[in-house]
Amino acid sequence: MHQTASPPETSPGLPPPRGKGRPYGFLWFRRFLVFFPVLVVTALAGILMGDLLWRIYGFFNGSLALLLALFVVLFGLLAFGAMTALAGFLLGRLGGAKVTLSAGLTPEDLQRPFSKTAIVYPVYNENPEEIYERVRAVYLSVRKTGRMDDFDFFVLSDSTNPDNWAKEEFAWARLCAEFHAFGRIFYRRRKDNVNRKAGNIADFCQTWGARYAYMLVMDADSLMVGSDIVRMVALMEKQPRVGLLQTAPRLINGESVYGRVQQFAFRFYGDLFTAGLNFWQGPDGNYWGHNALLRLAPFMDYCALPDLPGREPFGGKILSHDFVEAALMRRVDWEVWLLWDVNGTYEEGPQSLIDNAKRDRRWLQGNLQHTWLLFASGLRSMSRLHLFLGIMGYLASTLWFLFLLMSTMVAVNLQVTGLSLIPADSTLGPLMHLSVAEHGQILFLATLVLLFLPKVLALLQCVLRPDRMRSFGGPFSILSGMLVETIYSALTAPVVMLFHSKFFFWLLLGRKVEWVTQQRGAVGSGWREAVSAHGSQSCLALVWLVVAYLVKPILALWLLPVMGPALIAIPLSVWSSRPGPGLTLRRLRIMLTPEEVNPPCESVEINRRLEKENTVLARRFDRDTGKEGITRAIVDPYVNAVHVSLMERDDTAAAEICPRLKETLERLLAEGPQSVDDPSLRAIASDPEMMVELHRKIWITPFADLAPWWQHAIERYRRVL
Repeated sequence: MHQTASPPETSPGLPPPRGKGRPYGFLWFRRFLVFFPVLVVTALAGILMGDLLWRIYGFFNGSLALLLALFVVLFGLLAFGAMTALAGFLLGRLGGAKVTLSAGLTPEDLQRPFSKTAIVYPVYNENPEEIYERVRAVYLSVRKTGRMDDFDFFVLSDSTNPDNWAKEEFAWARLCAEFHAFGRIFYRRRKDNVNRKAGNIADFCQTWGARYAYMLVMDADSLMVGSDIVRMVALMEKQPRVGLLQTAPRLINGESVYGRVQQFAFRFYGDLFTAGLNFWQGPDGNYWGHNALLRLAPFMDYCALPDLPGREPFGGKILSHDFVEAALMRRVDWEVWLLWDVNGTYEEGPQSLIDNAKRDRRWLQGNLQHTWLLFASGLRSMSRLHLFLGIMGYLASTLWFLFLLMSTMVAVNLQVTGLSLIPADSTLGPLMHLSVAEHGQILFLATLVLLFLPKVLALLQCVLRPDRMRSFGGPFSILSGMLVETIYSALTAPVVMLFHSKFFFWLLLGRKVEWVTQQRGAVGSGWREAVSAHGSQSCLALVWLVVAYLVKPILALWLLPVMGPALIAIPLSVWSSRPGPGLTLRRLRIMLTPEEVNPPCESVEINRRLEKENTVLARRFDRDTGKEGITRAIVDPYVNAVHVSLMERDDTAAAEICPRLKETLERLLAEGPQSVDDPSLRAIASDPEMMVELHRKIWITPFADLAPWWQHAIERYRRVL
């Protein structure tokens, strides 16, 4: 059996709230302040665009109507983002502390007895050392608060790589031994990782959830400060109608140019958006899947995920579970809040365009599945809005692609048919005394205003708050960072658009995504990988520009800001994924964030420990073999005992290897684990009797008769005794 807590006899859960929930003063008015300007600005822009198309072409057909519809949707999304940022800015200037759930939290609330909380880390083939260093940092941070008795820690493994599996077990045992935390820090590995992370969390809830009142859900790269965790639990205790508290994690440890741009943008502009979201969401917030505290009783009672009609990619198991779980929580009147003012919450982001695209492909499929739920019965209007915005967050790229395509097709059609344009008078009559060029310039200027409004507001926020400016490294760091971020974002936005459009069309063709491990750290994209990922984009951009130039040179010039970056996507992707240029920007104090100027001690300690090369783990076994985990589980008596004690016999896995058991074991002993494929190695590692027998044979076989692999492993093991 895995070393875990025993299932409880009773549940500390609370009954669900009844009725319509608490009224919140002026919530409807706050929503009106955000959404009404969006509708007005979008309607005006749509009228202007429609009038411009009429003036240029002198007629309206299906193609132009579709072009106008695409423009209105895209402009509306842009206006919504700008208004949300504006709301966040005004919230900070006009007393934002009054519009947060934690405003009424007192020191006495932090001293009261708490119900039990489980801090859970779902992992899947991640780096075990990094995972447990984060667990260790959070454990120590919580211990500093003096509230350790109120928390238990769980590492919930779905790892299928036998080497990772063995490393996770050893790292868990070592951490528990260091802090005498057996019975406080638990480890469980699922044999059948059905339904991915959502299934992992559901398995935990079914087995141990009833003994805990709350669950803090983390990711493998999540980090939170103990004092903020305690504040969140105290807030949950004080607010019995709250079912979920979602924090806004800050990105840290960005090394590549791509990673540092994302890190700076999320921190510098993102604070406005999270404050703005809280302004109009109120208790109708959303769940982002990690760095969030959940009340377990309603989560287990009401948030079971349904299977969607049909098969993947649009049906089957729900991939993006978090949005749906928040909607189900609100469906029965439990409140969901965004704690935009919690600062000690962190995560790491992708370090390259390609790694981000891999993640986006998974999220795109998951969010598009939510189309089934938009009109599901019982959901609140704000929950439907969250689902819609999640869909549009990825569908917008495809709509942008279609807008460009339709614009080109209309121009090509006019050229091919030989029809001449007959400019018409403005349908707005005397209200529009503008030339066609001036008309278009107004729309272009309006688009630029909405694009750059959040940037201007973020800069103005720093001007009005010198402490915030200092936290980002001062005026030079901010201004140079904004310049680099703006240029880089302009170059990569078309590339991301082409990625998302390709993924959408792949889904239409029935190509579903596979569950893969996310790449952590700036390892850099190789040239071959970049050519494979971006080659088709560059070819498409080149053909598109050539066709546009042949039709009308001015059309090619109009498309150049979009298609031009795709032509240089390959070298841009490789360069911006490597740590060297990114670290150079850091040394030049460009795009600094508060977490770099004044890094949290938890993050500093994690990085310091991970950088140490002469650990016991490094001295015992080579890290470049790729099989040091399973080797250690076979050779090291302590690790072998830990592995066997945490394992149930997997009869299915054993049955798979039984017909060729003798041959596989002989090859493993004769050549080492690198000679055995992962399914066979996983089957062996899943059988406690086989692991015990392998350990015995390694140590009773004369040293001279062992394979070089095992001789080397034993020598390194003996060297540190």
